[in-house]
Amino acid sequence: MVSIFDADLVKDHFIITDNGRRIFVDTGCPFDINENSMKRDRGLEAHLKGACEHLETHIDEFWGMEFLEQHKVLFDYQKETFTVADLNDNLTVDHPIAELPMHNVLGPARIIVTMNVAGVDRNILFDSGACIANYLTRAITNTEKHLREVTDFHPQIGFYDVDLYEHPVKIGSETVDVPFGFQPPEVEPSVRAAGAEGVIGSGLYENFQVLVDWPNKKLVLGKFE
Repeated sequence: MVSIFDADLVKDHFIITDNGRRIFVDTGCPFDINENSMKRDRGLEAHLKGACEHLETHIDEFWGMEFLEQHKVLFDYQKETFTVADLNDNLTVDHPIAELPMHNVLGPARIIVTMNVAGVDRNILFDSGACIANYLTRAITNTEKHLREVTDFHPQIGFYDVDLYEHPVKIGSETVDVPFGFQPPEVEPSVRAAGAEGVIGSGLYENFQVLVDWPNKKLVLGKFE
């Protein structure tokens, strides 16, 4: 079955409504957050409350990698939709330009692919929750044009300020300029432990349709019309 949801792009985060419940789609979260999981782990409730505070909106649940491992999903920022398909259903982007194989990762499920950032092929984690800023290590980030300072949020450290620098990202035949900040020291070890040099979220799906094809372990990107 294929279901298409209207996306409420709150600060560019994908939030959908399913059966009356507002759901934040977060590919960077290794688990789902819902009533059942919060009963098992009270720390997840604080995670959910922190996201609500950061986004200044109500959220009932997170769809993280537990959900995404059981489906194919399509982020379409231009149409403001989020599509969910069963594993055996056919789901495609409109104008495919690249298929990026996912790397095998030890531990919790992560979406890590190789893409050319700042002229070098790098392993990057796709995190749809990274919407205020995309991230690279400090050594890479501050080598390019400084854009601005923004305030971001992470459940481990709360609110913090981050400087953004513009870096070119090449996808297939397309090159787009994406703002990156440097990863906070509290977060960088977990990103590196997963085998990635950085994190990209809105920098990817604001420029392309993004299909997460988990059963075939690939990220398919499509050009907007």
